Amino acid sequence: MKVNLFTVSTHIGKVDLKKIKLKSKFGRAWLSKTPSSFKNKNSLDEESEKYLVTYISELLKGHYYNTFELGIADIWQNQYKNKDYQEPHVHAFTKFSFIIYKKIVEPRTIFFNPAKNVISMLGADDIFPTSYMPKLKSGSIIIFPSFIEHMVVPNSDQITISGNLIFNKIEDKKCH
Repeated sequence: MKVNLFTVSTHIGKVDLKKIKLKSKFGRAWLSKTPSSFKNKNSLDEESEKYLVTYISELLKGHYYNTFELGIADIWQNQYKNKDYQEPHVHAFTKFSFIIYKKIVEPRTIFFNPAKNVISMLGADDIFPTSYMPKLKSGSIIIFPSFIEHMVVPNSDQITISGNLIFNKIEDKKCH
């Protein structure tokens, strides 16, 4: 019998980019100084937010709680131009995050195994992978636990939309 201990699931889907209207003001962000709207107020129109929340809810439905309330806590765009990159990081203070590949030649996001340092120290990286680079296309979305360290390797002429989710369990309201 095989039992997967501490499995980290991600969810991949395909969004309709035409239904996501995000107004962003760009500045330099991160240590890498990649153009991003992270530090600025972003506005996602009501119809776009409803579409995205509904789509993500359907993608996650039944995987974590029977019923949950989902919302978007933060959303921003990154514009990778002249070999821009993003250093390794996690998304603090949230349970799930997402990346939508808006305009890409090939995704350049690398996700790291939470035990990568121990795996490498033991020389076990020939059995246990220490990183994962998804092969996705424009319009793809990947939803992942926010504690998963990830980065973007240098690339040019690509745009991603990233965000954090509000993911609250709804308690059963049974009469006692």
